[in-house]
Amino acid sequence: MPNVPQQNREHPVQQRLRKKKPRVQPLIVPEVPDAPQELTVYGQVSEFIGGYVREFRKGQAGWGASFLFHGALLLCLYGVIIGLKPRPESLSIDTVIAEDAGDEEFDTLLDESLNPAELEMPDASSMMLEQEIVVQDSDLLLPSGDAKEASPNLMAGETSGGKVGFFGTSAVGDSFVFIVDSSGSMTGARFERAKRELRRSIKRLKSNQKFHVVFFNSETIPMYEPNARAELVTATRANLKKTERWIDRQLPSSTTDPEGAIRLALSFRPQVIFLLSDGEFDEPRRARQAAIDDNRSSGTTIHTIAFMSRDGEETLKRIADDHGGTFRFVD
Repeated sequence: MPNVPQQNREHPVQQRLRKKKPRVQPLIVPEVPDAPQELTVYGQVSEFIGGYVREFRKGQAGWGASFLFHGALLLCLYGVIIGLKPRPESLSIDTVIAEDAGDEEFDTLLDESLNPAELEMPDASSMMLEQEIVVQDSDLLLPSGDAKEASPNLMAGETSGGKVGFFGTSAVGDSFVFIVDSSGSMTGARFERAKRELRRSIKRLKSNQKFHVVFFNSETIPMYEPNARAELVTATRANLKKTERWIDRQLPSSTTDPEGAIRLALSFRPQVIFLLSDGEFDEPRRARQAAIDDNRSSGTTIHTIAFMSRDGEETLKRIADDHGGTFRFVD
């Protein structure tokens, strides 16, 4: 019998299993978009730091790495805190400009919008500059004699009193004498002007200061004449009022001889004398010498004023120079 090739015949069971076997679908994996750049960098940094720490923890350098890491973190936090700290508010300084003008006070309103070029300064010829002299040891001129015999108050430099002025000449001290010409040439408005300025000057005296007023013509007229007090008086309110009334009663007459008035004033040993006259003295050399003789030990400063006349200017200048004072002409 010829050999017939046998066909591979499947078993019926295998055929059923093959028919029932499900077909496997290929798995489709969706594409995942790339991670954001920030996450990738963060991951790299985290991996680097983590690896660095793990690596150093294996050795003795682990503590050093931890210290560096936490130190950097603290510095970052400190920078953030400083940046959030509020700035202090700016300070505003207001400058108050005050002017001391003797007994009179002036309030000046400053306009910031005013152009300084628009301000007009008064003419220098129309201004009367007040000359201030502070009585100190170095300013005193002792005409002759030993300086140790000078007034104890002056040599000690005691000038606790305030400033007193007379016709633009002022001085600081504790005791003052005003010598005023009341001769016949000082008549009318001239004498009234002198008395008005004299009253104004004594009103500025403080209660702890002492003073005296002497008028002169051919005679010497001390304060409160005919009930004169041959001494310095304290500038109390009652004494000032009494002196003002006495000044108002004075009248000009006769000639001009200040010698007795100068000697009386120096006998009080004041710190400052103001001498006012409107003309040449009857005996100018004798008046000047009287001042020199009687001021040897007291060291009194004598300021002189030529009042509305230059006739006695030279004598008054010399008296002021002899006694450390200043001369002033008042027109």
